[in-house]
Amino acid sequence: MESINSDRYYINLILSGNKEAFSSIVERHKDNVYNLALKICGNREDAEEVAQDSFIKVFRSLSSFKWKSGFATWLYRIVYNTSMTFVRKNKLDILRLEDFPVDSVDFIGGNVMEDEAEIEYMKILLSYAMQKLDHDDRAIITMHYYLDMSHTEICSVTGISRSNIKVRLFRARKKIQETIEKNILKERRYEKV
Repeated sequence: MESINSDRYYINLILSGNKEAFSSIVERHKDNVYNLALKICGNREDAEEVAQDSFIKVFRSLSSFKWKSGFATWLYRIVYNTSMTFVRKNKLDILRLEDFPVDSVDFIGGNVMEDEAEIEYMKILLSYAMQKLDHDDRAIITMHYYLDMSHTEICSVTGISRSNIKVRLFRARKKIQETIEKNILKERRYEKV
């Protein structure tokens, strides 16, 4: 007998005709699904649409799931494919540098401490640097660092070889670092003026 807290338990309920059990699957995975879609799509509205479309696809395809991989891996593959199709179809652009504040001082307001503003600025800068990556690399970084997926699981989701995953993670980290450093140097030049 499956544990009441397992995906398999809820999937068996759904496949036996209890369609309401799907809400438990959605509740269990909605944050990770949304976060993966958001990192690939780049904005909340598109991520919400992709997440919703992905769950619809999962519901419709549930009977074809054969447990050859973990359910979460299968789910993330659907989210990944749905997100990539969405961004290619809509030709989404990356964010421009002008979309971000010049420095952390821009975050200091009312009761916000300077340290908090600096942390918030670095989060925004990291988000900006992520947007400079191509959609595939952004997805790989998200799966590895945000969803804590192994290289093998990422291979299963993306169809990219394990060795290529390692190379792409290395290059993506380097590009993120370069983008952040370039922006911080720009900020320092701005402060000297």
